[in-house]
Amino acid sequence: MSSLLKKWQAQGSLPQESFDWSSSKQNWIDAFPTHKSFITGLPSPIGRKEVRKICQGPKYTIIEKFLAVMVWGYGDRGYGPYRVTKMLSQPHVENVLQTVFDLCRDSRPKEAYLFLMQNRIKNLGPSFGTKFLSFCTPKKVGAPILDSFVGMWLKDFAAKDFDGVALNYQNWNFKTYTRYWDWVNEHAQAFSCNPDDVELVLFRDAEKVYSLNSKWASK
Repeated sequence: MSSLLKKWQAQGSLPQESFDWSSSKQNWIDAFPTHKSFITGLPSPIGRKEVRKICQGPKYTIIEKFLAVMVWGYGDRGYGPYRVTKMLSQPHVENVLQTVFDLCRDSRPKEAYLFLMQNRIKNLGPSFGTKFLSFCTPKKVGAPILDSFVGMWLKDFAAKDFDGVALNYQNWNFKTYTRYWDWVNEHAQAFSCNPDDVELVLFRDAEKVYSLNSKWASK
């Protein structure tokens, strides 16, 4: 990991590029007609900077913050709106998301992860759940995303650092996320960058290794 961070910094510490999601915008509007105005107003291209601004902005509702993260997370994948309608159709979802947001805002992302794990939203797994945590948590604190690419990379290239911890990224596991959070922050401190920078560098390398058809390839 250290060599990847050194290379990233030597190349100018480039952020992740935004991407054009306009081809799927109507699908999101159709799925969430009551949020048409908000969805229409989302930027395209959209990137991490824009999503973070929404999640940490005072004028947006908790559902709007969540939708912004899901739009970014699913990108132009057509099944995204359908899956998110399933998530948001559950009666407890707004209260759960609000509690998670409040914990993240208060720089308690580990507790937010644990709460979300214990108060499940059906169809929301750790991959997209940690995306929501990431954008709701102050950058200096960090709540790194743990999705399939990151999980596979950790298994193949950092398993020794996670000795005794199950690296099953598909299931909620507080011990795993706690160790991952610590590991990312250790590298962030060593290289004087933010935790989400470490996660981004890791993610980029994982995509080079595991994916030939990603919207983030070469970005």
